[in-house]
Amino acid sequence: MAVILEQQAAYERDLEAALARLRAGKAHVHVPKLVALHRRKQRSHFHPTPELFVQTGGATEFECPGEEFTLGTGELAVMPRGVPHAETPIDRRTPYGVLVCMHSRDGFALHRGRAAHDRGIQGWGTERLVSPRGREAFRYLDDVAEADKVPVEHRPRFVAGLVDAFLVTMLGELHRPAVVSDALSPYVREAEKLARTMLADPELSVERLAASAGCATDTLSRQFHRERGVTLTTWIAKERVALAKDLLADARYNVAEVGWACGFSAPSYFIRVFRTHTGMTPRAWRVSARPG
Repeated sequence: MAVILEQQAAYERDLEAALARLRAGKAHVHVPKLVALHRRKQRSHFHPTPELFVQTGGATEFECPGEEFTLGTGELAVMPRGVPHAETPIDRRTPYGVLVCMHSRDGFALHRGRAAHDRGIQGWGTERLVSPRGREAFRYLDDVAEADKVPVEHRPRFVAGLVDAFLVTMLGELHRPAVVSDALSPYVREAEKLARTMLADPELSVERLAASAGCATDTLSRQFHRERGVTLTTWIAKERVALAKDLLADARYNVAEVGWACGFSAPSYFIRVFRTHTGMTPRAWRVSARPG
């Protein structure tokens, strides 16, 4: 519990610092163009909900279909829903570090990224909160993505105001008492929280989760099976299918886009896994779930 409280305090400090820079006009907010939405792109992945990136050290090189940009220390980026993006970490005067605010099915998640040996980004220190209010706050980021519909002279204040409201909401929800399941070991708890933030990434694996949790792959696999009664791979598939059900209820996404948004590398693989867990194809499930 002490570790979790310390982790929350660190998130609060970083979000408060980002808010202060934003209000002082010292934090530029990058918003990639809405290009090639919900499309597969090599080395990239996309999320069905928006994200907020806060660069806490070094820099991140972002590669999106419509542009490439570098997010420097102290800067912010709103990644709109559906925009494919690849990220490369860079050490500068300070070591690489990024904080990401992500939507979840019952609230939101905060997690950190650090540079990995393969020039990738390794997630760690994930904090996931059940929070309907926090979940709804992501509508502010959706509005930021549509800022080009606002007159140019009002656009900077429009974006800054929405990001300000989003950060204030995150900070308010962080002050609520944390609910911790003592039934799970720290490794399993961390692996679950991190996996839920990475469901859209087809490269998600037990090996990556173990490295982020700070334990051996075999140790995490055995412990997870002992505590959850299923393998971690099976649990990840179930989480992806649960997310897919939510997205299939949204007419904005076709079946292939839902599969990619849930981390399935090919439509045929998505259909096979979905049928295994539900007894139906995604398309049949979508039809059966329609009201009336």
